[in-house]
Amino acid sequence: MQRAAANFKTILQECKCRKKNLCLAWIDCQKAFDRVPHSWIIKSLELIEINNKVISFTKKVTSYWRTRMCQHTENKLIETDDIKIQCAMFQADSLSPLIFCICLIRLTEQLNILNTGYEEHKKRQKYHNYFTGMI
Repeated sequence: MQRAAANFKTILQECKCRKKNLCLAWIDCQKAFDRVPHSWIIKSLELIEINNKVISFTKKVTSYWRTRMCQHTENKLIETDDIKIQCAMFQADSLSPLIFCICLIRLTEQLNILNTGYEEHKKRQKYHNYFTGMI
């Protein structure tokens, strides 16, 4: 992570000195687990051709995910009906980081196809995105 921060700082300084435009996208991985739709998890598993039994299991399990909201008042408990959860992964689950990375494969492939990135002037080293391991 320190190496990534140092590379990022170098890129920013060079862009400022050379008066170059820079477009940057950043994924907040701490919040990203809460934002991945279940439909994209399923599609991502299909795209990398995971075993159909795993895909079927994932579809079935995520269809059961529900929650309720409760509020205690002075006199009674107010509770909602079941609310279907359509986004998010369990952060304490050991498979969640793997599933999250699988969900980012298509994005990474598209960024690599575009062959975009920043080429550092002195080193002629091209930086792409975090998932290619360059930064």
